[in-house]
Amino acid sequence: MNPPFTDRHARTEAERCLQCYDPPCSVSCPAHIDIPGFIAMVRTGNLIGAAEVVKSANALANVCGKVCPEEVFCQPVCTRGKQDTPIAIRELHFHATQHEARRGYSTPRPFPGNGHSVAVIGGGPAGLACAFELAKMGHRIDLYERKLPGGVPRNSIPSFRLSEEEVRADLDFLSRYVDFQHEDVDAQRFARIRKSHDVLFVAVGLTVDRPLPIPGTELPGVIPVLSFLESAKAGLRVPSPGNRILIVGGGNVSLDAAATAKRMGCREVVLIYRRGEKEMRVWANELGEARSQGVQMQFLTSPVEIIGRRRVEALRCRRTRLSDKLDSTGRPFPVEIEGSEFTLEADLVIPAIGQVPSGDFLDLFARTPEGYLKVDESFSTSLPGVFAGGDLVGGEGTIVQSVGQGKMAALGIHRYLREGAGA
Repeated sequence: MNPPFTDRHARTEAERCLQCYDPPCSVSCPAHIDIPGFIAMVRTGNLIGAAEVVKSANALANVCGKVCPEEVFCQPVCTRGKQDTPIAIRELHFHATQHEARRGYSTPRPFPGNGHSVAVIGGGPAGLACAFELAKMGHRIDLYERKLPGGVPRNSIPSFRLSEEEVRADLDFLSRYVDFQHEDVDAQRFARIRKSHDVLFVAVGLTVDRPLPIPGTELPGVIPVLSFLESAKAGLRVPSPGNRILIVGGGNVSLDAAATAKRMGCREVVLIYRRGEKEMRVWANELGEARSQGVQMQFLTSPVEIIGRRRVEALRCRRTRLSDKLDSTGRPFPVEIEGSEFTLEADLVIPAIGQVPSGDFLDLFARTPEGYLKVDESFSTSLPGVFAGGDLVGGEGTIVQSVGQGKMAALGIHRYLREGAGA
């Protein structure tokens, strides 16, 4: 992210906005923020008003202002970019919301209640966004989360990308509208919650790391990426300086782990990916951050076996080539090259090849072939009166995409209560 704006710099940047009649930036934003509206307020110096415009559409305004991938959604389609350069939308967004967070939120007016109660299970971006939208519609919300609310932004995104204070700014605001319940929900508790509320929204995310399908993963020194990132975020020092860390994966989470390991003082960090750089599903700024920290990239490399007697000592790999056959994501399948085996020394191996859903009550739901919860266009699941959203239904996505799903699910829930169960 660029250096923070000053008030003068923000107003100068905001004056460049063309105030499009049908703004493509707002259309491309998964949270559908009124981007020209908040930029107009920044231009006049009304930062509090700008922040309120953003927050009315995005429950995680501070979080998204810091880590939303600007090269993907609003800024690439900015009309100003056809003249010179796109407006720095994310930076203006963050400048306004952080100004309000420092100043202190104004006293909120309560939303009028309608007598309906909704339980949200999962305190990540989708759950928080759905809860806030439903609260604005007058529903009473209980949000159940086994950890502190915040989900991936709070637990896994490294502190150098997103601080606790920035997450806390959003949670402090949302706590005025949502009752947070610190509670682990198992199958029995799920059944009781379902009986005591009119509707449920499930957004527990993907909480278990997908294991590497190779021998040796049971050895000490193999640490799932979520455990590694959560320990690092909590200030626990996992590897010792001077160790050689191998990270297997080609997504943003693997880059977060690599950059985190370097910042923790590890001498050598190598990212191993079975495809090439252009096939990586990562944001450009995260790849640049990892490289700036000295992370090495080992492309077209597939792990075969983790080697060690009492703990991890090395990783045996094979070179790969990309075939003409494409997978479901449109990327070429990697094919291992016979006779190309080689070994990399390792003190720690961190698999980062994706996550899967976990929770005994999830067995009650119909699933997709990939293992995610099956939902219809209103985000309703196979259980009557139970909706779901976020990574649990679509796989790993961005924070703002989960926010957008939570908002859309809230509309489906409101319609269900108004026209169906709540009629």
